[in-house]
Amino acid sequence: MNRTDCNYPIRVLLVEDDEHDRVAVRRALHQDHPDNMVTECVRAEEALARLGTPDACGVDLVLVDHKLPGMCGFELCRELLDAGFDRPLVLLTGDGSEQLAVRALKAGVDDYIVKDGNASYLELLPIVLRDAIRQYRERRARHDAELALRRSEAQLSQIIEQISVPAFVIDADHVVTHWNHACECLTGVPAAQVIGSNEQWRAFYAGERPVMADLIIDGAIHEIVSSYYEGKFRPSALIADAYEAEDFFPAFGDHGRWLFFTAAPLRDADGRVAGAIETLQDTTEQHRAEQALRESEGRFRELSITDGLTGLYNARHLFATLEAEVSRAQRYGHELSVLLLDADDFKHYNDTYGHFEGDNVLVGLTETIRGCLRATDSAYRYGGEEFVVILPDTGEDGAAHIAERVRANFAARRFGSDAMTVSIGVAQYLAGERGADVLRRADAHLYCAKRGGKNRVCGRAQRQD
Repeated sequence: MNRTDCNYPIRVLLVEDDEHDRVAVRRALHQDHPDNMVTECVRAEEALARLGTPDACGVDLVLVDHKLPGMCGFELCRELLDAGFDRPLVLLTGDGSEQLAVRALKAGVDDYIVKDGNASYLELLPIVLRDAIRQYRERRARHDAELALRRSEAQLSQIIEQISVPAFVIDADHVVTHWNHACECLTGVPAAQVIGSNEQWRAFYAGERPVMADLIIDGAIHEIVSSYYEGKFRPSALIADAYEAEDFFPAFGDHGRWLFFTAAPLRDADGRVAGAIETLQDTTEQHRAEQALRESEGRFRELSITDGLTGLYNARHLFATLEAEVSRAQRYGHELSVLLLDADDFKHYNDTYGHFEGDNVLVGLTETIRGCLRATDSAYRYGGEEFVVILPDTGEDGAAHIAERVRANFAARRFGSDAMTVSIGVAQYLAGERGADVLRRADAHLYCAKRGGKNRVCGRAQRQD
């Protein structure tokens, strides 16, 4: 396989009782990088004992097979999460275990891989593991960097100089007060050239213009920030009144560098903005690796987010997309609705006519859903005979209209001499909710439709007078 993001070894604790699978996983990771280290456990209890020792710090990720003797893999992951285990967890499931995988993602497992019959999952395995480790390290690095911003002003000078994250500080008059060694190394600009001046822009731009920290001092009005970083910035999820962005700086290095940067206000004892701190992270290698990964492993990535039977996106992609749409709805005040669909009496039909005919029903429902959606909508197979539709910029009335069209069109289809129906729950995003909250309400409305006689649409958000 192509080594696009394999320039460093990873340390994996593999919990797998099948010797053949252990050998296969070890071989796949060795092909990814010859120095990848795989430590093996056969039982969940053995893994718990090992992870409870200081040696656990030497593990980058835990890869757990679901079917283990004694305590199963899902139970092991749940126990580790409940204990506050601080490493990525990836679950190996058997072919068709999509509902288990959905449970695992809801419980907090970072990712899952389905072990298909022809073992093609082994090609995807290193990509998924490295992606989980990369996301974990990014979360930790960002959290650690932003946590440092909350220290007292009396300790600021020492903290800024000692942290390995490139950072600089400006005061309320836009004058640079701190420019740490890491920032010197990243920008190539010595601290002596900028401290005491308001020319921090020279390290980043060819002409005079405000940096993100300057905008924080000036009040960071959304429209003004957007005029400089349109489509590249967002409010920080961790720090009030802070912004973060990512941009390409062509003057850095031989071929330019990508930087991710966060700017946050520094307040005095009275709560007034007394300055701003900006932290920088060089994400060039990440961008290059992602580009190479898109080009060389695009097919595997598509497989990892697509349901094999229906061609719709799978549950893993659903959760990522739903959270992104909720974030967008929060940020811009847009409407957002979700449909949760379940084929009525599907188990009886499947048991009566067999899995092949049952699959035809699921494919037929998929075609019906696609035929009723707009270009901005997206559909997902949630597991079994359940499907989810995300409707951006759509309120409850519009969502109910689309759901009713899906219901009627599906009821009009014939599968042999039989007709099938679908029940649909509708939920509109309410301010302050997470994606899982919207989905949970849609699920409750779906059960209301089932209890009400099936073949119907249920769900209305509570209106505030």
